Amino acid sequence: MHVKPLSRETKLIRELDGTITMHVAAPPSKGKANREIVKWLSRRLRVSSSSVRIVGGFHSNMKVLEILGVDEAEIKKQLGL
Repeated sequence: MHVKPLSRETKLIRELDGTITMHVAAPPSKGKANREIVKWLSRRLRVSSSSVRIVGGFHSNMKVLEILGVDEAEIKKQLGL
């Protein structure tokens, strides 16, 4: 997932080429944007925040996520992908 911090609002967009971009309102400093990603996704997927983990790209705008307890089809449905 590609992340763009300091956006007007936090939202998820599927680009024309199929990639997923997440606009995050939080700044990229001190892990604020990463925390916002986890918080936003956990609310949308209705899972605890401990079920959503960033496993790669902590200091990059390309993130690799792990979401426990939800299958891929349900993720796509809940996020409108």
